[in-house]
Amino acid sequence: MKRFFTGAAVWGLCCVLQAAERPNIIIILTDDMGYSDLGCYGGEIETPNLDSLADNGHRFSEFYNCARCWTSRTALMSGCYVEWLRSPKNVTIAQLLKTAGYQTGMVGKWHVADKAEGPAGPNAPFQRGFDDYFGTLSGAGSFYDPHTLTRNDKETVAGEGFYYTDRIGVEAVRQIEAFAKTDQPFFQYVAFTAPHWPMHAPEDEIQKYINRYDDGWEVLRNERYERMLEMGIIDAARYPLPPMEPGVPDWESIEHKAWYARQMAIYAAMVDIMDQNVGRMVDALKRSGQFENTLIVFVNDNGARAEIPKKGGSASYIAAKAKERGEMVSQGNDVNVKMGGPLTFSAVGPNWANAQNTPMRRYKKNVHNGGALTPAIMHWPAGLKVKAGSITEQRGHVVDIMATCLELAGMEYPETFNGSRIHKLDSRSLLPILKGATVPRDRAYFFRHAGTSAIVKGDFKLVKDKGGQWELYDLAKNRTETEDIAGQYPERVTELSKLWNEKWGSK
Repeated sequence: MKRFFTGAAVWGLCCVLQAAERPNIIIILTDDMGYSDLGCYGGEIETPNLDSLADNGHRFSEFYNCARCWTSRTALMSGCYVEWLRSPKNVTIAQLLKTAGYQTGMVGKWHVADKAEGPAGPNAPFQRGFDDYFGTLSGAGSFYDPHTLTRNDKETVAGEGFYYTDRIGVEAVRQIEAFAKTDQPFFQYVAFTAPHWPMHAPEDEIQKYINRYDDGWEVLRNERYERMLEMGIIDAARYPLPPMEPGVPDWESIEHKAWYARQMAIYAAMVDIMDQNVGRMVDALKRSGQFENTLIVFVNDNGARAEIPKKGGSASYIAAKAKERGEMVSQGNDVNVKMGGPLTFSAVGPNWANAQNTPMRRYKKNVHNGGALTPAIMHWPAGLKVKAGSITEQRGHVVDIMATCLELAGMEYPETFNGSRIHKLDSRSLLPILKGATVPRDRAYFFRHAGTSAIVKGDFKLVKDKGGQWELYDLAKNRTETEDIAGQYPERVTELSKLWNEKWGSK
C-alpha cells in the first residue's frame, strides 16, 4: 500500500518566564507499548528518531502511568486521578495554556470521554481547549478505516490510501507548520494508537521484521534484558529477570511458529512506523526554527497488552462495513489467516507482551510495573540542564505533566475555571528534574483501576490485584517486584494502605 506524507501568574523556579522565553510543548503518547520496545530502552525494533531524542535528551527508568488507556489519558490531560473527563470540575492542559496565550493542537486518540457525545459534545477535544483537532474519539479501531474519525467538531472519513499512524504524522506536521507562522508558543498533544490492536501494518514494513522473531519470546526477552543491562537502563541486582508470566508456553512446545512470529513482526512494524512519524515531526520543528525551544515529552499510556480481541466489540464497525461489500473480517487470533491487512483484527497476545514488558511483571490493566511503568523521554535543547543522553532514576508520572506545563508557561493552577470550582491538582512539576535538581521521593503516587490498587511512596510500592491481598515491594532493592515483603513489614503495609484508603476509601 502506498503511503503519502505532506507537509497569568508566575510560577517559575528562579525567574519570571517572559512570553518569548516560554517553550513550545509537545506531548507524544503511544498506546499499549511495552517498556523495552524502543531501541533506547533495549529493544530491537528500529526507532532511530526516538533514540536520537533520548541520546540528546533525558530518559527516566521509573516513570509511571495509570496502567490503562483512558485513566492515563485523563490523568495526563487533567493533572488529577480521575477515570474520565466528564465533569467541568476537571480542566485540560489545553484549556489552561490557552489562557496564557498558547496555541493548542491535538492529533490522534482522545478516549477520555463518552464517544456517544460525538465530535461536538462538551468533552470532545475541540470543546476542551484545542484550537485544531484531527483524530478518533474512541479507544480502538481499524488503522485503515478508524471509527469516530473527527476533524475539529465534525465527523470525517478516512479515504483511499489511509493508514492512521501516517495520517497522525501528516496532521501533526501540518499543525507545527501553522503554529510556527506566529509569535505565540504552542502546545501540541499527539496520541498515536500504535501499537494497540488490531495488528495492522503495510506489508513492506512487516517484511522488514518477518524473520526477526523466529527464535521466539523467551530468546527475545533474554536478548532485551542483556541489552538493557549493557545500556545502563537497569542493573542485575535491583532488576532480576522474573520467570515468564503464568500461562506463557515454551516456544519449542507450540505449533504455528511462523504465524506467531509474523504477529510480532506486525507489532514491530507498527512501532517502527510510529517512530518514522515522530521523525517527520522533528524535521518540521527544525525546518520552522522551533526545535531548540520545544520540550518534547514521550510516554506511553500503559504496558503491553495480554488480551486478545473477541468477535464484536471494537471490530464491529469495520466488520459491518465489510459485510456490506460482501467481505468478512477475520476477528481474534486465527492461525489459519495471514494477519496484518484491513480485513483482519488480531493481537500479539500475552506471550509476546511478556517479552515487550521486559524485565517487568504483568501486563496492561495490572498495576504491577509491567502495566504501570512507561518509557519516558524528555528532549529540550534550550532548556535541559542535565547531561544529554543521561538516564535518571528520579520518579515521575503522567499526572505530573499538567503541573510541568503550567510551570513552563509561567502559570498557577486556578481554584476556579469558567466560574466553577475545579478539582484540586494531583500533579507536581517535573521541571526541577530537567533543570538538574534532586527531588525527594517521599511524595505518594496512587493507582486504582478495575479492582487493582497501588501506592508508591519513598522506596516502597504497595500493590494489590483484583480480589487479592496487599503485596509490598522495596523498589530500592527490587524494581521487578519479585520478592513480596508484606509479611516482613506489616507496619509498612498498614501505613501505606491507610494513605490509599484516605485517598479513595476502603473499597
